[in-house]
Amino acid sequence: MKISFLCSLLSLTIAASVQAAESDNALEAARAEIAPLFAEMQAAANAHDTDRHVAFFAREPSLLFVINDEAIIGWEALREKQLQWWNNGKTDVVYTQVGQPDYRMPAPGLVMLTHFLSSRRTLPSGEKRTDGFGISLLWQRRPEGWRIIHAHEAKVQK
Repeated sequence: MKISFLCSLLSLTIAASVQAAESDNALEAARAEIAPLFAEMQAAANAHDTDRHVAFFAREPSLLFVINDEAIIGWEALREKQLQWWNNGKTDVVYTQVGQPDYRMPAPGLVMLTHFLSSRRTLPSGEKRTDGFGISLLWQRRPEGWRIIHAHEAKVQK
């Protein structure tokens, strides 16, 4: 009985170790695929190119982007809001990455990327303003490639 129990326990331990290694490998593979997309998304943000930036989001009505206390639902609504935020590409905002992004895989085919940015812009009054914020992006592997299906952005309180 003891030997059977120990064999079962050893089998479960080995299976858990193999599953953890496979999960780590899957996360690293997904990270290698998403990192260049994320870099391009950030470049588009600093170029204030709305269409290039929102191309990384799932182009569907169920997309959810939460910013502070507002929910933006659907790709079209997000695109319109982004055009407004960037004044149709005429803003002078500059985004700077703070630290390294954090990648996690809550389930196969889903990656949560969390990162922090600072932004500096000129207000209509001529005053310069710097803000900090955190963003979490839920990427989903799809036939057309990795796309963001849910995002949450919140201003960092100082």
